[in-house]
Amino acid sequence: MGFMDKLKEWMGTAKEGAADLAEKAEPMAKKAKDFASDALEKAEPMMEKAKESASELAKKAEPMAKKAKESASEAFESLGEKVSEFTDKSKEASGTTAETVADVAETAADKTADAAETAAERVADVTETAAEKTTDAAETAAEKTADAAETAAEQVAESTEEAKDGGGAF
Repeated sequence: MGFMDKLKEWMGTAKEGAADLAEKAEPMAKKAKDFASDALEKAEPMMEKAKESASELAKKAEPMAKKAKESASEAFESLGEKVSEFTDKSKEASGTTAETVADVAETAADKTADAAETAAERVADVTETAAEKTTDAAETAAEKTADAAETAAEQVAESTEEAKDGGGAF
């Protein structure tokens, strides 16, 4: 057997090995691709749900804030009218009574303002919580997607190494 015959034999063996290697790697690559695709499909609803939750929370918080503001305004207006009435009557009755009513009115106005501020703070807290939950859900989805892609890449690399080891004997 001559050198050329031996070379042709090696080339044939190399071709067979490469074909075997490609044949072994193909299902692993498809499996990795499917795995990554599944991971993305699973992450997508989570991100969508996070967006919807944040949107719903924001929608719920907005009417609450408006209602709190309206209630505070109405209470303040009502209080102002009553204070005026009491002030007028107090002026007629006595200067001391007018001062007492003014003090009570001032205290009530302060409490009303505090209540409006507390309501606004609660609305801000709800909005902030919604934003944090949305961010956390998006980060979790991104991490899971990255982990799935990394796992898929590792599986492809591993299957390629296995295929090389199995098809490398000439």
